[in-house]
Amino acid sequence: MKSDLLENFDNNDIYSIILCGGSGTRLWPLSRKSFPKQFLSLGEKQKTLLQLTIDRVKNLSPLQNRWLVTAQCQENLCANQVSQQIAKIIIEPEARNTAPAIALTAWELMQENPDSIMVILSSDHSIQNVRSFEQTILDAIKLAKNNLFVTVGIQPTHPATGFGYIEQGLPLDNEGNILSPQRLSETTPTGYSVRSFREKPNQAAAEQFIRTQKYLWNAGIFVWKTKTFWNAYSHIQPEAAKLIESINKYNISEVYKKLENIPIDIAFIEQTSHVACVPANFDWNDVGSWSAVRECFEQDSQGNNTSGEVFLLDTKNSVVHSTGPFVSVIGMENVAVVASEDAILVMPLNRSQDVKKTIQYLETKNPKLL
Repeated sequence: MKSDLLENFDNNDIYSIILCGGSGTRLWPLSRKSFPKQFLSLGEKQKTLLQLTIDRVKNLSPLQNRWLVTAQCQENLCANQVSQQIAKIIIEPEARNTAPAIALTAWELMQENPDSIMVILSSDHSIQNVRSFEQTILDAIKLAKNNLFVTVGIQPTHPATGFGYIEQGLPLDNEGNILSPQRLSETTPTGYSVRSFREKPNQAAAEQFIRTQKYLWNAGIFVWKTKTFWNAYSHIQPEAAKLIESINKYNISEVYKKLENIPIDIAFIEQTSHVACVPANFDWNDVGSWSAVRECFEQDSQGNNTSGEVFLLDTKNSVVHSTGPFVSVIGMENVAVVASEDAILVMPLNRSQDVKKTIQYLETKNPKLL
């Protein structure tokens, strides 16, 4: 059922493109290369991050306009979780980052509906307040209809060094026109021009970005006309575009591996003009650590986030998940205890980023646990 916000919204040309090829291990030991975090259920609702992502776009795109892009090794995982909720799964022969994945999808969409608008989303993010998410995407669609390449920016909550940043420029109205000071006093901007993109900064630069209040986190959410994108991409990346145009079901593996392994930001967004940014009106988290899991998902009266067969006594503000043995935690605070069939992780939540050191150890000592 559509919300009031979308009651008169014509979504026949709006395609939701969900990128689902990641192989992150930041939520190890539950997240593995063969079972990355988008397939995990981390909240009481028992829906996975991927399933929650699809739920968010149901009002934006009809079933026939929901596409998923994933790696060949994850095709069955995707089909098992969302087969009735999407119309098409595009299979990458191998992971080549977001630029090849998006370009391949855009070329297939050019054959089906060149007048379409692509709403490109990650499958492994947590977004609270679906109605605000819908409003943000609708604002982005308005700008995209005027041939702008639109990215969604997140208001920073701290000087993170792990995200890219977007520097906001001049305020824009619904049609992408710059708002004069007089009009700006009468109306709220739909978005902003983009002055620059900054890749993952050091701590000092990130703190400076926060102070200026002109920078947003780059969430990796993009909206644009398919035809406008393909024309620009073909100009900026002519060799890659020609390779993609030559792909058929017989040669895709051979051709795809020739494409550069590169994110869409560097391959396209940062090299083109007519880029706009819409500030997000929703809470966003890339769920990049176990401490983030506690922030994003349901907590009990003691501030604990749990799943699986667990028992807690006098334990507060902790994350306890098990897909394997029974786990009991007694008298602890601000810890993560995560158990799978073959591995257990125990740490203070403020050491969540150090999981990567476990991954580095396993890469040389026991890679089968990755």
